Amino acid sequence: MYQKKVQEEVDRIQADVIRISLAIHAHPEIGLQEHWACQFLINEARSRGFKIETPVAGMETGFIAQYGSSSDGPKIAFLCEYDALPDLGHACGHNIIAAASFGAAMALIPIVSELGGTILLIGTPDEEAIGDASKGGKVIMSRAGIFDSLDAAFMMHPTSGKNAVWRYAFPLKDFTVQFDGKPVHYTQPEKGINALESLLMFLNNINSLKRGWSPSVMLAYTITDGGGPSAITVPKSAKAHMTLKAFDVEYLISRFEQVQTCVKAVSEMTGAKGHIHVLDEYRHMIPNLHLAASMFKHIQSLGEPVESPIDSQRNLERQTYPGISTDFSDVSWVAPAIHGYCSIGDSRLVAHTPEFAEAAGSEAGNAAAILGAKAMAMSAVDILYDKAFADHVKTEFLTYQSRSFHNVPGIPPQYLPFPEAFLSLNR
Repeated sequence: MYQKKVQEEVDRIQADVIRISLAIHAHPEIGLQEHWACQFLINEARSRGFKIETPVAGMETGFIAQYGSSSDGPKIAFLCEYDALPDLGHACGHNIIAAASFGAAMALIPIVSELGGTILLIGTPDEEAIGDASKGGKVIMSRAGIFDSLDAAFMMHPTSGKNAVWRYAFPLKDFTVQFDGKPVHYTQPEKGINALESLLMFLNNINSLKRGWSPSVMLAYTITDGGGPSAITVPKSAKAHMTLKAFDVEYLISRFEQVQTCVKAVSEMTGAKGHIHVLDEYRHMIPNLHLAASMFKHIQSLGEPVESPIDSQRNLERQTYPGISTDFSDVSWVAPAIHGYCSIGDSRLVAHTPEFAEAAGSEAGNAAAILGAKAMAMSAVDILYDKAFADHVKTEFLTYQSRSFHNVPGIPPQYLPFPEAFLSLNR
């Protein structure tokens, strides 16, 4: 009865969900500058009876919208992202994330009013973390304890290919490497210290070291300060922005230590002062298999194709380098959480491209927002009306937490098998 009711509620507010998605898509704002999208979502939630808190965790473009019943019950959060990419707009489809979470939260108002509990719509800025001030909004919120008391946290991200309920997100370090030298006229280089040559030496050395790393490691970089506009002055400074990923955090840390050693060695060789500034660090994703099984079942019941979580693990084991990373992973370390995926195109569609941005504002994007809202709301209903299920979700999380999140099924490096009870639900 409740599952049918929540589907009907999403259908009833469908026009609003689509309007919100397209409005945010038409107003792209980069991380920590999402003032329009933040206020827009706040106004929409407030008009429907939600109490608003903003700013949150020191972020002006973060918010918490809360709707509570007079009766006690589970506390469930739906997370909104709404930052865009420079020059590409919503080429990661965060407008869909915001709209789907909004739709799920609003659809649950009558359910919570009847069954009890609390619904939170949480605005989490700056997922893309493109600037020096960025840390990933959910990382900051996690450290501030925003998600600590939740019974579940939900989010759906647009993707290409099939819908999915579980995909591993990889640990990441995002950082800059800068060398500071001594400028001098280019005809007397021996009297100066060339910061750009020091940076290039570091990059060459780290690329050589990388040949001895596991192929599972991904290192990407770009030079953001090339030493200045003129070749007639020895460069005073040079800087690179780098992202390092690996399948498991222990190996990631060991490779980052090599990066640190390489910076130190080049500094000693050239005399340039090298230093590393860590911008943000994302953890790896901790699955909640009970939430995954619930969402898998509900997407199937809606008649939509969905990748089996078992196949998701097999795809993970076949990869030779890491895929996506997200600050939602940090949420999964402090509360039971699920980060699903709603399709907006076939497997040829690639994120962070103009084509993905176009799809995020298309009919396919609108349909994905509605599917995401329904899938999340239906799984949330399982928690609200089925205490045994809610207890299983919480117990699974607490079990992983008691092991310091080691030996979690389905994730690297051990790839422990999924429990039989979970496998039977996904056959």
